[in-house]
Amino acid sequence: MNSRRIEKVVVLGGGADGWMTAAHLARALRGTVGITVLEAPGDAPVPGAVGMATLPPFHRCFFDLLGVNEDEWMRACGATFRTATRFVNWRTEGPCSPLPRELPGGGPDHFYHSTGLLPDCDGLPLSSYWLLRTREGRTTEPFDYACFREPPLMDARLAPRWLDGRAATRYAWHLDAALLTGFVRRLALREPGVRAVEGGFAGAERDGRGFVTAVRTDDGRRWEGDLFVDCSGSAAALLGGELAEPFLDLSGELLCDRAVVARVPHADRSDTVDPYTSAVAVPSGWVWRTPLRAGFTTGHVHHSALTTPEEAVAELGALWGADAARGGFDVVGLRVGRVRRAWVGNVVAVGTAAGSLGPLQPTDSHFLVAALHRLVTHFPDRDVDPALADGYNRDTEEVFEESRDFVRAHLAFAPRTDTAFWRAVKEPELPAGLRRKTADYRAGLPVVAAATDEAAYYGAAGRPEAELRTVWTDGHYYSILTGLGTEPARPLPALAHHVQRAAAADEVFTAVKRQQRILLDTLPTAYECLKHLYGG
Repeated sequence: MNSRRIEKVVVLGGGADGWMTAAHLARALRGTVGITVLEAPGDAPVPGAVGMATLPPFHRCFFDLLGVNEDEWMRACGATFRTATRFVNWRTEGPCSPLPRELPGGGPDHFYHSTGLLPDCDGLPLSSYWLLRTREGRTTEPFDYACFREPPLMDARLAPRWLDGRAATRYAWHLDAALLTGFVRRLALREPGVRAVEGGFAGAERDGRGFVTAVRTDDGRRWEGDLFVDCSGSAAALLGGELAEPFLDLSGELLCDRAVVARVPHADRSDTVDPYTSAVAVPSGWVWRTPLRAGFTTGHVHHSALTTPEEAVAELGALWGADAARGGFDVVGLRVGRVRRAWVGNVVAVGTAAGSLGPLQPTDSHFLVAALHRLVTHFPDRDVDPALADGYNRDTEEVFEESRDFVRAHLAFAPRTDTAFWRAVKEPELPAGLRRKTADYRAGLPVVAAATDEAAYYGAAGRPEAELRTVWTDGHYYSILTGLGTEPARPLPALAHHVQRAAAADEVFTAVKRQQRILLDTLPTAYECLKHLYGG
C-alpha cells in the first residue's frame, strides 16, 4: 500500500464541471478519497437559461460509469436529441435569415455535420468514392446526403431511435445545464466521502515546493487537500489566478469573445422539435440555436472589436422575430483559448477552467469528460511524479489543438466576405496542423488527425478511452469543407488502378439510400419520441 496515497481532493467550483468531476472521481476511485466541493453562490445557472450540447461518447463515458440509464438522465436533465449540426447560410451573402438562401448553382445553402459514422469500402472512407463519382459526372448529390443516413431524417425532424429505446443511428444530446448540474450534484453526494461546502474562493496556501496545501473561503474557513481540481470556469481562479499559469488567448484567431444570449419558449402549441443544433451565419458573426424541452436557447457569437452588443441584439432579434426592445437578452464574455498547462504542481484545471473553443462545436462537454478519464489514468500520489503531469498536459494540448483546427476550418473556408467579420476571420494564418490536413484533403487523401486513426477514435475494442480522442477525421472534415463549397483538387489517384473498388462502393451508396428509406418509413418524429420519453 502506498503510504503517500492521495486522501483528500478539493474541487473548486460547484457548477456542472465541478459536480461531474466529483461524481466521476468518487466512482472511478471507488470511494478511496474524500472529495470536498466548494460551491460559490451562483455557481449553478437558472433552469432553462443555458443549453448545452454534447458529442455521442457523453453517455457511455460518463453516465455509464455512474450506472444511470439514458432515459433516467435525459428526463432529469430536460434533454433532447442531437443527431447533427445544421449549418445555414455559411456560403451566401446577405442579411439575417433563419431560412437557407439559394446557392448560385442551385439548391439551398444548408448542410449537416452528422454525428453518424462515415461508411468505408475496401479500407477507404466513402468520401473518396463520392468525390470520384462527382468528378465522373455520376452524381450531383451533396456529400452529406450521399454518404450519411441522417440528413433526410433531419429534414423530416425524425428521432434517432425508436419508441422502445432502440437506437437507429449514432446520436448525442442537448441538455439544460442547470438541470444537469442539480442532477449530477445529487448523484455525487450519494457517493461515499463526497461533501458540499458553500463559500467564495478567497485565496490559497502553499508549501515550499509551491504545492497548494489549502484554499480559503471568504467566510474565513480553510480547506486542506492533497490534490486540487480547478473547476471555477473561465475565471480559472486557482490555476490561472493564484498560480498565475498563462492563458493562451485564441479569441482573435476564432473572432469570438462575446455572445448575446436569449431563451425563447415554444409557441403555445408546437408539435415539432429539431433533432439537431443549428448554426446560422449572420453579417457580424453566427448564431446558435439549441432545442430544449421547453423551448430553445440561442446566442449571437461575435467579436467585440467589430460588433457592439446592441448590433448583436438587433441581428439576433431579427433572426427569430423577437422584439429587442422587450429585453430578455444577456451579454456574456467568451474566454476562448487554453491555459498553457492544465496541470501544475498538485492543481489540475478541468472543464472551461482549462480552456474553451466557444460553442461552434460541442467541445466543452467533450473536453470535460475526456479530462476526467485522463485524470483518473494519471491520478498521482502526494509526491506528484512530474511525468504524470507532463503526460496529462501533452494529451490535453493535443486534444485541444486538434479540435482547434477543426473549429477554425469552419470559419477559414466559409466563402462569405461581405462584412468586416467574414473578411477578418480569413486573415489569421492557418495553424500548422490545419495546413497539413488541408494539404491531405486537397490531394484526395483521407484526413486523419496526428498519430491516430478512425478505428481508434470510435473504440473498435469498445474502450471508452478510445472514443474520447478528439479526432476530426475524414467524415467530419468532408462534411464541413464540402458543405462550405471546397472540394479536393482531384480524387485519390490510386483509385484509377482499382476499378473493382468503385463497383463495390456503388453497393455501399445503394445501401445508404435503402437505409434512408427504411428509417424514414419507421422512425417516429423527435417530438413523438420525446413525448413518449417524458410521459406526454
